[in-house]
Amino acid sequence: MKRYLSILCILALLVAMVGCGGGNDAGAEPANGEWKWERKIEIVCPWGAGGGADTTVRQFATQLEKELGQSVVVNNVSGAGGVSGVQYAVQQPADGYTWLLCTPSPMLAQITKATEFDVYGSITPVNNIVWDCNVFVAGKDAPYNNYKELMEYVDANPGKVQCGVMSLTGLDGACVTAAFGDKIEAVGYSEGSQLNSDVIGNHVGLACVGPAEVLAMVQSGDMKPIMTCTEKRMTIPEYANTECAGELNVDCFYGPYRGIFAKNGTPEAAIKAFEAAAQKAVASEEFQNWVASQDLNQRTGWMDTATFQAQWKADYEELNQLFGE
Repeated sequence: MKRYLSILCILALLVAMVGCGGGNDAGAEPANGEWKWERKIEIVCPWGAGGGADTTVRQFATQLEKELGQSVVVNNVSGAGGVSGVQYAVQQPADGYTWLLCTPSPMLAQITKATEFDVYGSITPVNNIVWDCNVFVAGKDAPYNNYKELMEYVDANPGKVQCGVMSLTGLDGACVTAAFGDKIEAVGYSEGSQLNSDVIGNHVGLACVGPAEVLAMVQSGDMKPIMTCTEKRMTIPEYANTECAGELNVDCFYGPYRGIFAKNGTPEAAIKAFEAAAQKAVASEEFQNWVASQDLNQRTGWMDTATFQAQWKADYEELNQLFGE
């Protein structure tokens, strides 16, 4: 009898334990496969307030709140060219409530050995938001007006033309290497104003920058565009007559796409739910109006999870071929 009662007690205890374990641990998949947002969401921005990445994610967050039904907080964690923010994001629980805005720049820092942190192996692409591009510009008095004239001048004057960039290990530096190989050396600048001044004064023969960054100087005639790093010609009036890399068969299409990533191990249900909400947020009239106002509509920005993961993988392999050991 005692043995029978003991067995019953053990069975009752097991049932109770199973019942108590019915709730989800942090990061566990919901039993029904559907994700429900229960508290505020944080998006880590690895760059400071006021920059292109920051303004993009804040515009996105405003629309995302409407889709998730929860507040979305942007947390700027800058440093080490974006790597510090990535490190911070992957230190947080993989519970579906911390996300990361990122570009290929931190991954490129890993490839060029500027950091030992494994950016590529620590985060999972979820969706892309916008895809910016780069342009090559020269001062108004530069002795070339297009790509053909530039390369003729470079061939006749080896080592004379240098290209200013804001980051030697970033995508602008990658564009220079991809476009010109060792014919034109990239030179790093810490201040955009100094780079612009040197281009206008012909102290540096070329610059690789975002089109919006130098638009006013192109409009004033102090700078002239030489080539856009795009597949097709841009529709911005000031660049519409500038040859693009696609028509010149120059493979230098690198441009800072800004997308959302998750820490590895984040529940698949959370990723799917976030992707669905993000697609609606990006497609909203408010966000698309902002994209157009910033001339960020030269490329299709939205990429779903599968497309974005394929793009991220392809860029990792290609950048490794350019800069890896």
